[in-house]
Amino acid sequence: MNSIRFLALFALLFFVPYALMHFVPLNFACEAVAGVEAYALRALGYPVAWDGVSLAIGETSLFKIIPDCTGLVMVFLFAALLWAAPLKRPASRVRELAFYTPFLLAFNLVRLLATLLAHYHFGPTGFDAVHAALWFADSGVVLWCWSRASGVRLL
Repeated sequence: MNSIRFLALFALLFFVPYALMHFVPLNFACEAVAGVEAYALRALGYPVAWDGVSLAIGETSLFKIIPDCTGLVMVFLFAALLWAAPLKRPASRVRELAFYTPFLLAFNLVRLLATLLAHYHFGPTGFDAVHAALWFADSGVVLWCWSRASGVRLL
């Protein structure tokens, strides 16, 4: 496949949904993620206040869950890779997307929990370090899913 074609198609398929998610009302998704995180934090014994998209852990860790925190970015990245790259079985794209999306969303919840806990225990510096590191982990997980779905070996 032509690399320029892949890059152009990938950019279109990723950045258009990514931009749209900032204009389409996604409060329902943000509230759902905040609720799951509040439940998980409480189950782990942390003091949590939850109101809609807002989370407070203790007195100092305050967060607002935004669309970028929902896991949709990972799903958009995976979908863009699936449709931009050639597959041996192109008809399987929808099936692969449906199969891997719950895993990507669940991984995002774990990633977000780790990020929230980093802020609670280590403050903004810990939060920034873990947040940045886990964005790389997100990308690696998406590439792993794409590799499995497409049959392309990464290493």
